[in-house]
Amino acid sequence: MSYSLSFSKAILVVIFISDKIRQKQYEFLSTQMISEILNIPKPTLVKILQNLNTAKIIETKEGKQGGIRLAKEPSKITILDIFSAMEKGKPLFQTSFNILVEGKRPDNAQKSIASLLNNAEDQLKKSLSQKTIEEILIEMNG
Repeated sequence: MSYSLSFSKAILVVIFISDKIRQKQYEFLSTQMISEILNIPKPTLVKILQNLNTAKIIETKEGKQGGIRLAKEPSKITILDIFSAMEKGKPLFQTSFNILVEGKRPDNAQKSIASLLNNAEDQLKKSLSQKTIEEILIEMNG
């Protein structure tokens, strides 16, 4: 498997921001606070925030009253949105086998394996598309 740990951390970041704002504790959250509370090194967090900002999941504001906040409602952010922001089309499974043996049987085996793995990834993405940040916030309070 080759998805990054940053994907999982990005989910936590979005949940954290959503929850704090939902509790009306903050309008914008500082990078420093998020880094400390979630125990994410600041360089890693900056990269996560850049990806989430590019995907228009969060927005940033410079200055004394600045920080990070959601650009969308939690009900409009799926886990797949966060996944897509972080992984940018990177496949879960590598399907370039580069084996030295050639012929119909090895080719068919590779096609079969690639199809299986691509289907598994499609199912994963389908599942991620069905869960929103809002649903997770509700489950947190359950």
